[in-house]
Amino acid sequence: MPKQFIIGDIHGCYKTLVALIEEEINPSKTDIIYFLGDYVGKGPDSKNVVKYIMSLKNDGYNVRCLMGNHEKMLLDSMLNDKLHYKWLWNGGSECLRSFDVYRAKEIKKKYIKFFEDLEYYIELDEFILVHGGLNFNALDPLTDRKSMLWTRNQHIDKTKTKGKRLIVGHTPVKFKKIKKSLNEDLIMLDGGCVYSKVKEKQGNLVALELNEMKLYRKYNIDM
Repeated sequence: MPKQFIIGDIHGCYKTLVALIEEEINPSKTDIIYFLGDYVGKGPDSKNVVKYIMSLKNDGYNVRCLMGNHEKMLLDSMLNDKLHYKWLWNGGSECLRSFDVYRAKEIKKKYIKFFEDLEYYIELDEFILVHGGLNFNALDPLTDRKSMLWTRNQHIDKTKTKGKRLIVGHTPVKFKKIKKSLNEDLIMLDGGCVYSKVKEKQGNLVALELNEMKLYRKYNIDM
């Protein structure tokens, strides 16, 4: 049976991502890898994170990628100066530095297309994968894309998810909380990889193998 790996927020930590995939989970081409978003920003090497994920796809790995709020901010920053400067203060400057450009619109089109093609949610038999969470005040939570990227709401209304549990990134938490969440309706997989120097007991890039509910982690080796 093919394995299903779900990987949390990377935030430009390229070396850590490569180590997690090639040393820890070691997927085959019959497996599937889901990424929960936030590939870019804050960390040192956003460009190579994106290149690496694109190379996995090109090499025949089964990869599906969600939109994170940092990818959406990158795309929105091309609309006007206000959004550009808002993004700069929220990890955008590190992202631009890694692409060696001053504005997002200068990033090569193949990378922009990668960002534009990202999915907002993925629905599996027993789970819904989304970057941030869902707005359960909405009649149909799967129509509120802004909440999918930004909410940190940890209340789950399974009457609006057809009984399915949520798997999210976005909110960095300690590994102990991640392990505990495996038995809850909201599984949290952002181990705060990019915060290894500033947040106690974070700094982990986390993957979950869904069939066996087995966690993998790699501590940040980029920063």
